[in-house]
Amino acid sequence: MINWPKTLIHEIVRRRCIFFLGAGVAASSKNATGHRPKEWKAFLTQASSLVTPPANKAIVTELIAQNKLLLALQAIASEADPADYQNLLNENFNDATFEPSDLHQVIFDLDLRLVITTNFDKIYEKLCLRASTEGFKVIPYYSTSFGDELRSDTRLIIKAHGSIDELQKMIFTKSQYHAAKENHGAFYSILKGLLLTNTCIFIGCGLDDPDVLLLLEDVKITASPNRPHYALLLEGSHNHYAKHDLLSCYNVKALEYGPSHADLVSTSIFCWERSMHSGRSRDRSNENLTRQ
Repeated sequence: MINWPKTLIHEIVRRRCIFFLGAGVAASSKNATGHRPKEWKAFLTQASSLVTPPANKAIVTELIAQNKLLLALQAIASEADPADYQNLLNENFNDATFEPSDLHQVIFDLDLRLVITTNFDKIYEKLCLRASTEGFKVIPYYSTSFGDELRSDTRLIIKAHGSIDELQKMIFTKSQYHAAKENHGAFYSILKGLLLTNTCIFIGCGLDDPDVLLLLEDVKITASPNRPHYALLLEGSHNHYAKHDLLSCYNVKALEYGPSHADLVSTSIFCWERSMHSGRSRDRSNENLTRQ
């Protein structure tokens, strides 16, 4: 069971929390045949087949084994035939047969106003656009209306790395990270502001995204350590020193679940549904007192 801090539960209930969804959330989906979207390393292993010179492919394979994933992808993108590379992206991130999972449903049921994701797929927004009566807008990092939408009461899905809908604007490699920071500085300023003024929960994220880490580092310097962000991590996936580094350098506190990924959904459903029921009961009591 996750040891949920009471303050965090309160902020989730009051919708003052932002969820940051990574590849692990997408990987919880299934299609009719039981297959799941590939996780990061599995995708890179498949993509490495596009590198044809054996010597270069061996280097890419070694980079993946060393967990130098961004560099491996940069090498793949440089070596692969452009059409084959784009076909691979479409095959992995534009598969409409994948259905939202129980984890997607739990996140949706919390009725959060802001959800940020680095995923290129459209699995979560498919659920939101299909099931919601309130209306959602999907805002990519290059949108010129991002600031205006934040000031509205519209529920937003913020695509921090772009979407499979626009392959040329997906942030995937190191060079694409650098170009996005140079050309869309306003987005990163607003994202930093969101992290300064809201509690963020990272779900299914490896927390090795250079953009996110730099922002968290800046926010940590500015904000109080008494109000950390949180990352839901599989039990045993991060050692003591890694968790200490997350807290001391980025003010991100680890909340562990396990022993399997399936335990995240059952734990989340139990905790969040109970918390929301309790919070809404208090809201109704306060409303009654106000009327009296």
